[in-house]
Amino acid sequence: MNNRILYLSRLKALACIAVTVLHTFLAANMFSQNAGSQGAMMAVRNCMMWAVPCFVMASGALLLDSKRVLTMKKLFGKYVLRMALALVIFSILFAVFDGVLLNKSSVSEICKSSFNAIFLGTGWMHMWYIYLLFALYLLLPVYKLVSGNAPPELIKYMLAVYAVFTSLIPFIETLSGKKLPFYICIYTIYPLYFFLGHALHTGIIKLPKRACGLMFVICLGITAMMTFYAYNNLTASPDASGKMISMLGVYSFPIYIATALSAFGFCRKTKNQSIPVIDKIAAELDNCSFGIYLIHMAVLRYIFLYLKFNPFEHGGTITIIGICIATVIISYAITKLLKFVPYVNKLI
Repeated sequence: MNNRILYLSRLKALACIAVTVLHTFLAANMFSQNAGSQGAMMAVRNCMMWAVPCFVMASGALLLDSKRVLTMKKLFGKYVLRMALALVIFSILFAVFDGVLLNKSSVSEICKSSFNAIFLGTGWMHMWYIYLLFALYLLLPVYKLVSGNAPPELIKYMLAVYAVFTSLIPFIETLSGKKLPFYICIYTIYPLYFFLGHALHTGIIKLPKRACGLMFVICLGITAMMTFYAYNNLTASPDASGKMISMLGVYSFPIYIATALSAFGFCRKTKNQSIPVIDKIAAELDNCSFGIYLIHMAVLRYIFLYLKFNPFEHGGTITIIGICIATVIISYAITKLLKFVPYVNKLI
């Protein structure tokens, strides 16, 4: 706990739980019987969309720290190698899971699925995050050069440019249905989150705690209302509802940027004083967060796809919440046990 940054540990623990909630409600949505139920499931899912951006922001806060020396040996021998091994090993394990439990596939079919999952990205949906980390790590030396030498004004300028071109313009394009000719060469939202984490962590950007809390609640309210409206009016206004659902499905949505910003800003302003039980739990979840992220989807697929468990026939929302809790606990327990295995403990 001494070397751990308390607010980042708390943030990552909350984000870890939120990602599990996100995927649980998304998976449960396949059993929804009507627009109201579907809207409720997706509203909860969309209200958790701040979690992955906050993971990226936490990575930016840690990896862009000027005190962290990054050599090419460390970059490729530690960060890139870890992601490569995670991608290969878990893509194969997940292909075996599907091949044995769900599809009854042959060995050759499982091998083909593994190959496609690794090189074509056809594996489980949450594995996209591994490819994102690959990209961020490969550009990390350049990012550190910028963060370590650029004055605060230039960092703010860069964040503003990223926000406009990777969030605001796509948002306008979705609303208008027209493709605008303006673009930026590196067209992805995630460097914005990466540098936002650095800017908030170092104090380049300072946000009041109460304002962050209020903005977070307001953003969740807007997200929930938009989701309910979109799904309840999908039949009456398919075009408008379709655009709204499309906007709510991407991390570049301006509301999600504001939500992640406020969540990070709020945690950043919490007192740097350990709360014994809470921070011990947060430290455990933080330490196991990568493993929980990888493994939790296997738990959900086992429940919803292999067992074909319909939560709406067994208690509804209360049951889904129970599945969320059980998934976090099971994923944590498996990760914790794997951390006792030599070499595997360095992977997860």
